[in-house]
Order: sequence, then structure tokens, then C-alpha cells
Amino acid sequence: MKPQDDNKVAYVVVAWNNKGLLKECIDSIHAQGHQKHKIILVDNDSKDGTITYIHENYPDIEVLEQTKNYGFAKGNNIGIKKALEDSEVKYVVLLNTDARLGPNWADTLVAFAQQKPQAAMLQTITLDYYDHGIIDSTHVYLSRLGQATQGSFRRPIPYNFDIAPQKVFGCNAAAMLITRAFIEAQPFKDFFDETMFMYLEDVDVAARATIMGWDNYVVPHARAYHMGSASSGSNPSFSLYMTFRNNSSLMVKNLPLLLLIRQLITIPKSDRASIRHLKRIGKKEDAKYIIKGRLASLKYLPIFMIKRRKLKKYRTIDTDYLWCLMRRGF
Repeated sequence: MKPQDDNKVAYVVVAWNNKGLLKECIDSIHAQGHQKHKIILVDNDSKDGTITYIHENYPDIEVLEQTKNYGFAKGNNIGIKKALEDSEVKYVVLLNTDARLGPNWADTLVAFAQQKPQAAMLQTITLDYYDHGIIDSTHVYLSRLGQATQGSFRRPIPYNFDIAPQKVFGCNAAAMLITRAFIEAQPFKDFFDETMFMYLEDVDVAARATIMGWDNYVVPHARAYHMGSASSGSNPSFSLYMTFRNNSSLMVKNLPLLLLIRQLITIPKSDRASIRHLKRIGKKEDAKYIIKGRLASLKYLPIFMIKRRKLKKYRTIDTDYLWCLMRRGF
């Protein structure tokens, strides 16, 4: 089924010093079948000539130049807000600079979303960019161990294998489509939580959609491809710190009290397992960033308690169903 032509798609790409990745990323957008679209690039104060490169090679792209690095969350929020200034935009696609869209990716997701009035976010199977026989993600979720988890990560996938459409806990923001309806229905001024800066913002917004009774989907018949950690791979200690800092915050903000208590009980055991794993692989020194991240999250507790109270008014999901989703993310 082809999408209706009156459903305009806005693509938001946030860049930070990765000019070398942009050509393939943007070309994959231009290759999509959906005719009515716009591309917005938010540049987080790159120093590598990104803005000049875009102006010279892609004059159709609207560039939003920032004076500092606002991170993934605020960078995407800036792009989303700009996209929704156009009343014709019904869907917003977020695409990492290190991700690429396969043929008909946008058409496939838009056509599916049109049949699902409660759809919030959608993705296809996303494959490893370097090895198309390995899955990067099928979904994201908060597990029963309290860990933000990327569904099917690093699992092999047979050639031409596909999946049936499936409702999931959430979608991976490396390449996902969001409905305007959900963006406007969710209660916060900013779509991604800017307190998080980067890491786990997609799991946070997935939890928000799920507990509000909206639906997230993984959809067949198309592919995206993701390299992973293009902007932060050179600083793994930072990513570890932010992941564990934000993990505590998203649980406090989103989970019903009973499940929050269950998660808080499991955190020490889960963190010990993570620390033991780092020691086994020769990264003993990195274990301190797990502890630092958890301790830093305490500073943000009052902020997320306020957000928790606001979100509670919109919570409709059955607690048992949410616990079921947290087993495997679907």
C-alpha cells in the first residue's frame, strides 16, 4: 500500500563533526519514494566544515546552525519544532548521521502508520551497516533487570528474512518515524528529555508513549543500516557514565510505583554484573563510570520527580501488561 500524498514527511538529522558521513546519509533520504518531504539539518557547532559542505552540495536542506553542542536530545528537539511549523508535516523521521535508509523505507512506514491511528513511533529492522547479516536493532525497551536494551542486538539474520508487523515497547532513534499526532499529544514541551543530553532518550520517550496507551511498531518490508557511536565512540567512558546516569532517571520518571520498586531492588545486582563484565574484558578502570553515573543521577532526582508527577496524569497502561512488555520488549 502506498502512502497518501498529502502526508508530508520531515527528516531531521543532527550533525556534530561528522561531515564525512553526511553524503551517504542524505543521499539515502533523497532516494526515498515519498514525494512531499523536507530535510532539516541541525548542526551542533561543528568545526569540520559541515555547514559549508551542506550549503554547497545540498541547497534544498534547511540548516539550523547552533552556537554550541546541544547534544542529541535538544538537537533533535530543535529540528522537530522547526518541522512542525509546517502544518502539512504529519510525520517526522529522525536519522542519525551514521545511519542510512534502504529503498522505500519512508513509504513503508508512512503507509503502515496511516492504518494505525494510535501509532506513536515506528521502525523497520535496522541492520549493522558493515555486516548486513547482523541485526543492529528491532526495537528498544527497559528490561526487567532495569537495563535499557536494544532488541535483537548483534543477532544474525538469514538472507531475505523478515518479520510480521509487531507492537513493541519502543523504537530506536537511529532511524525511526514519529507521528505528529503523538508529538502533540505527549505532555512535555520538549519531545526528548533535554536533561538527558544524550543516551537513552529514545527509551525514555518509548516508555512515555507506552504508558500513555500509544503504540510503537517494528514494520517489515524495508531496512535501515546503522554504524553506531559515530559521535561518541572515541569517548566510551562518557557514554558509560551517561547511560547509567540516565537509566535511573528514566525509571523514576516513567514507571508505576510497584514496578519502580522492583527495578530499584534489581539495580545493585545488575550493576555488579556490568562491573564484572568490564573486568572480564580488561576494562576494569571503566567500572568507576557506572558508579559515577548512578551517583550523578541523584542530583537530578528532584527534576525527574516533577516530571513523574506530570506524566502520571496521562498514564493509562495496565501495570501487568507493562511488566510483560519489559520481558523482551514485545
